[in-house]
Amino acid sequence: MKTNLKTRNAMAWDNKGENKDATFKEQMLAKVRNALIERQEALFKDIDQRTETWVPIKEEDGTAITFVQNFKEHGGIFIYLESEAEFAECIRQLAPENGWEPLWCTSSEMQGLLDKYGIPHTDTKEREAKQKLVSLTGCECLVAQTGSIILSDAMTQTREAYALPDILLVYATTEQIVPGMRTAFQTMKRKYAKDKPSQLTVITGPSRSTDIEQTLVIGASGIRQVAVFLVDVE
Repeated sequence: MKTNLKTRNAMAWDNKGENKDATFKEQMLAKVRNALIERQEALFKDIDQRTETWVPIKEEDGTAITFVQNFKEHGGIFIYLESEAEFAECIRQLAPENGWEPLWCTSSEMQGLLDKYGIPHTDTKEREAKQKLVSLTGCECLVAQTGSIILSDAMTQTREAYALPDILLVYATTEQIVPGMRTAFQTMKRKYAKDKPSQLTVITGPSRSTDIEQTLVIGASGIRQVAVFLVDVE
């Protein structure tokens, strides 16, 4: 004997949707219906979602020192330079000493800087066997509260520039340091008001993972080393 559709629906709503004669779908719909009918008052309605939750930056430290401390705490390498020319001299010494040549650079702005000082670079990522892939790029912001670097594919032309390298070298200036994430995203919103990047990436130190024994491994997959070259433009 066929069960009347109305009777079946009535059975489905019995006992708050837990009737054994109802299908799994009907039971789930019944629970959703009951939850909407018996909606409870919000338990945390007074929470302020606009106030910063990060520990305030100490006035005596400022954003620059706070960024350096947090960045190094997460395993980053920090180098301070007083001028663009000093940066170029630093790279000119480090690249051959560490086997980085030619530097992989996809950013037209960084390519122009390297060409200006005669530093070898390439826009292809092909390397000899066992040679590390070293990428040089600029950045959008340095976030003091987290010690993070914000990158976008609008600047590098490709996401591979910060997703594939073994070593990531980041050129930044002191005016790019911002207090927190909110300021960083506001800055990005103003910069790309009309043509927004398709992707933003936040990097906080080298890649980290744990094995089956919960042992922390640095650089097992992804970036093994991250270095920020901070140039003082003041």
